[in-house]
Amino acid sequence: MALGGVMGGVDSEVADSTTDLLIESAEFDPMSIRTTARKLNLHSPSSYRFERTVDPKGVDWASRRCCQLILELAGGQLAEGVLDVGSSPTTREPVVLRLDQLLRILGIDVDGKEVHRILTALGTRLVRADSSSIEVIPPSWRRDLTREIDLVEEVARIHGYDKIPEDVQVPMAPSHRLETDHVQHRVRQLLTTAGYDEAITASVVPLSWAKAFSPWNHNTPLQTSTPMLKGADTLRKSLVPSILEARRANESVANPVIELFEMANVYLPDEGALPHEQWTLGITSGGDFHGIKGVVEGLLQMVFATRPLAIRPSQISLLDTNRQCELMLGDRVLGYLGDVSAKGLKQFGLRRPTSIAELSLDVLAAAADLIRQHRPLSDYPAISRDLNLVVDEPLRWLDLETTVRQAAGPLLESLQFQEVYRDRKKDGPGKKRLFFSISLRSAERTLTNEEADHVRQTVVDACARQHQAVLLG
Repeated sequence: MALGGVMGGVDSEVADSTTDLLIESAEFDPMSIRTTARKLNLHSPSSYRFERTVDPKGVDWASRRCCQLILELAGGQLAEGVLDVGSSPTTREPVVLRLDQLLRILGIDVDGKEVHRILTALGTRLVRADSSSIEVIPPSWRRDLTREIDLVEEVARIHGYDKIPEDVQVPMAPSHRLETDHVQHRVRQLLTTAGYDEAITASVVPLSWAKAFSPWNHNTPLQTSTPMLKGADTLRKSLVPSILEARRANESVANPVIELFEMANVYLPDEGALPHEQWTLGITSGGDFHGIKGVVEGLLQMVFATRPLAIRPSQISLLDTNRQCELMLGDRVLGYLGDVSAKGLKQFGLRRPTSIAELSLDVLAAAADLIRQHRPLSDYPAISRDLNLVVDEPLRWLDLETTVRQAAGPLLESLQFQEVYRDRKKDGPGKKRLFFSISLRSAERTLTNEEADHVRQTVVDACARQHQAVLLG
C-alpha cells in the first residue's frame, strides 16, 4: 500500500525539529492519475502504482501500520480517531465455481478439497461448498477475479500446468462466423480484387476533420482532455477525413495508384448518452464519381442485397455540388458518395482529383442475403437499344431511370447510364442530353426487332409525357 509522501514547503516540510505529523493514506482514481501524469510528463513510483489500482480495503490498514512503525522507532503519542472521506469500498460479489467445469475446460479432475485449499490460500472467503460447486468472495486486492473462468485459471495455475497431460481430450464446441463477419469478408474480397488497399487509421482526429465531413450526425463530437495523438482530441464521426489524410501521405511520396478503403467504427454523438458506434466503410479513389458508384453497386451484388439501390441529392460542403449523392436502401440511408470539391482538395492538401464513398455496414448487413439463390440463364439472345434524350437541366437521372424501368416492363434486363452532354447552340440554354442504353431479353423466346422497337418507343413516349424529353435521332 502506497502512502502519501512528505509534503510541504520550506516552512512546513519535515525536519529534525518536527514534532507533529499528519499521516495520509489514500486510493486515487487510476484514470485521473494516468491522465495527469501523461499531461505533465511527470511519472513517479507512486503514479505507477496508483495507475494500476491499489487495494481499497488496505488504505486504513496502511495508515495504522505506518503509525505503529513511527511509534516503535521514534516514540511519540498517537492522536485518537481518524478522518475518513470519499466513498466506501464496494462489496465484492460472490463467484461460483462448478467443479465439473474443471474437467470440461482443463481436461482433468481436481479434488474438491484441493480446490478449496487453493482458493482459500489465494485469499478468497468461502460462502458455501458442496460436492458439485464452491462459492467464494474474492479478496479486495484481486480485482481480476470476477468470473468462474478466472477461478478455473487460478486452480490450473496453482495445481500445476505440468499435471495436465499433453494428450488430454478437451471437448471442443464448433464455432461459426457471424453474418456480419461474412459481410465484412465479402466487402474486403471485392475491394481488394478491384485494386484497393486496406488502411488502418486512428479513431481520434483533429476537431477540424470532424467538422469537415460529418454527414451522419451534426451533434458535437466527443472530445478528450488529453489528446492520444498530437492535435487529435476528437472521436471521429466519419472515416473519410482519415483516409483522405492517408491519401495525402501517399501523394507526398509520389505513389502513382492510391486506392484505399477502411472498415471501422465511427462514433456518432448522442445527447445525454454514450456515442452510437456505427460500423462503417470508407473508400477513396483516384477515379471519378461513376467509377466509385460502380464499386458500391458491386458490393450490393456481392452480398445479394434484398433492396434496390436508390439515389437522392445531397448537400455536403466537402463534395462537388454537381457530383455527390445520398445512397438509400429501402427507407434507410446506406451512405454518401461523390467527388471531392476543389476547396476540399485544398483543405486536405490533395493535388489530384479524388472521389470518396462512405457506407454504413450495419445497413448493408441488414439488407444482405448471403444464401446464394439459383437463377437460370436465358437461352435466348438479348437486344440492345441506345437512347439519347434532350431534357431539362434540373431533371435527375434517378427520376428518368424510374420512368424508363416502369415503361420498359418485364422485358428490361438492364439499364445503363452512359453520359450527360450539353450543347447550348443546338439544344438551347437550360437543356442537357442524357445518353443511356437498355438491354431487352425474354426467358421464353427470341425477341424480334419489331418487339424491341416497340418497347423503345414506349420508353420514349413515357419520358416525353412525364419529363418533356425529346429523342435525338
